[in-house]
Amino acid sequence: MQKSYYNNAITGNSSMLACFSERAELLRLFWPDIDYIQNLDKMFLGLFEKNKTGSTVWLNDIRCEHHQEYLPDSNIIKNMVTNFFDGYKVVLYDFVHPEMDVLVRRFEIENLRGESRELGLMSFSAATSSDSEVACSLFDFMNEALVHYKPDSYIAVTSDIPVYQFQIGNNANDAAVNTYLYGKDDIGMMKDAAISWDLGVFQPHAVKTTNVYLCAADTLKSCKALVRRVKTVGGLTAFRETGRYWKDYLEKTTKLKSGNTLLDDLYKRSLLVFRLMYSKKSGGLMAAPEVDEYFTKCGKYAYCWGRDAAFITGALDIGGLCESVDHFYKWAVNVQDEDGSWQQRYHMNGNLGPCWGLQVDETGTIIWGMLNHYNYTKNTDFLKSVWDSVKAAADFLVRFIDSETGLPRPSFDLWEERYGEHAYSSASVCAGLKSASEMARILGKPSQEYIQWETTADSIKKAIVKYFWKEDYRRFIRSIRVKLNGFGQEPSSDTMLIKVNPKGYVRDVTKEDWIVDVSLVGLGIPFEIFELNDPMLRDTVSLIEQVLTAQGVGGIKRYENDTYIGGNPWILTTLWIALYHAKSGNYKKAKEYLIWAASGKTELGLLPEQINRDTGKPEWIIPLTWSHAMYVHVYSELINAGVL
Repeated sequence: MQKSYYNNAITGNSSMLACFSERAELLRLFWPDIDYIQNLDKMFLGLFEKNKTGSTVWLNDIRCEHHQEYLPDSNIIKNMVTNFFDGYKVVLYDFVHPEMDVLVRRFEIENLRGESRELGLMSFSAATSSDSEVACSLFDFMNEALVHYKPDSYIAVTSDIPVYQFQIGNNANDAAVNTYLYGKDDIGMMKDAAISWDLGVFQPHAVKTTNVYLCAADTLKSCKALVRRVKTVGGLTAFRETGRYWKDYLEKTTKLKSGNTLLDDLYKRSLLVFRLMYSKKSGGLMAAPEVDEYFTKCGKYAYCWGRDAAFITGALDIGGLCESVDHFYKWAVNVQDEDGSWQQRYHMNGNLGPCWGLQVDETGTIIWGMLNHYNYTKNTDFLKSVWDSVKAAADFLVRFIDSETGLPRPSFDLWEERYGEHAYSSASVCAGLKSASEMARILGKPSQEYIQWETTADSIKKAIVKYFWKEDYRRFIRSIRVKLNGFGQEPSSDTMLIKVNPKGYVRDVTKEDWIVDVSLVGLGIPFEIFELNDPMLRDTVSLIEQVLTAQGVGGIKRYENDTYIGGNPWILTTLWIALYHAKSGNYKKAKEYLIWAASGKTELGLLPEQINRDTGKPEWIIPLTWSHAMYVHVYSELINAGVL
């Protein structure tokens, strides 16, 4: 069954990632890395009255009132759940310890009634299971823990206090609701199980504290050892250590302050998001936590795209997180294809993700990003470490040029929708080759190693003007030789056939695509193919704002007639235009766009991918790392200009 598409809150430690609904329900638990495995199908926690059948009420029940927030300067989630009908209030803190792969769910439970009562805590959980990895469950009597297990994944549910009852399978969910568990089996081929704890007598208005731990390990022995370790540490100490870790993390970042609380808080929240979307094992940078496990609305998001990552690493550098950037580019070097290219997207561990076509802009953008990182750090050792990768990538880009047009050969565009020769992709390849040449000069390489890169970049710029600039209309178009209908005959009569691979296969393509697309600003920002005050670029940006501004709610859409998730304005596209204006000195307009984007955050300060065109509320992916990255770029640009 499809889970909620919305992760309202996330927390983690860069190897474990936990995602929650606004009702404090644990939706997803990723481990051993932030993208994979998604270990839990479902998990419910609730309270019951001891010796009262059917009294279990889950915390996500509609009779409960919910409020959720992050503790200041941390990734610790605070949930406040009030059930006036059943007479209790729960303050629930969710966090992952920075050094242990343990999700801690720390409860403060208050009896709202003026009478004594016995309460218990109930947990129902079901692991994800498949034909090849059958999830099973067991109860560990020695460590008072319920363990869901499958190959290389052992998830223990435990607490500081002894278990009251447990049940494996046999309609464990119904048994949990009924408040009586029958633990006749202590191991079985069932993915679902329930466990309860006796919290004792609550005096009138008394408050008690307890902890539930979800411990992850790759063997049963190591899982049991982790259970013992976290119990020794205890929930309070783990809470304090985690809070201190996040404060220390922010203390090491670049301090930027505008005096505007909305903007300043969002900068810090962006830095906190970056850490959760970073894999400390590999260095990979994830686009977003997954929300669409079954490909029902999109192609999934829990991957690393070189395109997104190059923008994200720039934001990390701005935030003073340069070591993470070094780690990412080490990852990028390791996953690079032997022909010098980078494919569409990858898992955090470097394995190739599901792909549907090369997007050549990513190869150009990664090279550009490497130089951008050097420009922040001036660390020539970094350039030396990536040089072989840069050379292979630049040589690939030279080979990838269409001999007929002088542009990069057809590939998919940055929106991953159309196969063709695109203005944005051409700009990224041109910038990548220029960046490779600059790195060669910095390292003192002989000119014969990079002269072809420079001449190819110059030729691409000329071809961009030749094929994409329309003088009579004072604008760039977005694509030529483009497949507008990926599943059949082209909608246009102005078509041609092109060869698409060395085996001689051909496709019909439309000769020109005139749809107004925000990515055309990439000719100036970030790739600087044209000066920002160049009339060609200036007129195109003016057209973009005229055509793509969403009526009513504001913000900039991706392109004309966009239908993805309803065709909404996006945070990153709006900030892209803001960055153009900021770097052009039009600070008033840039600031307006920045405030619009910041106002689109969720109540917890997370930036979505989109803003609903009708309601003005956050829409679709939450959070999108690229959105937060673009925010940091614009925010810092305006602070450095002295206008925030």
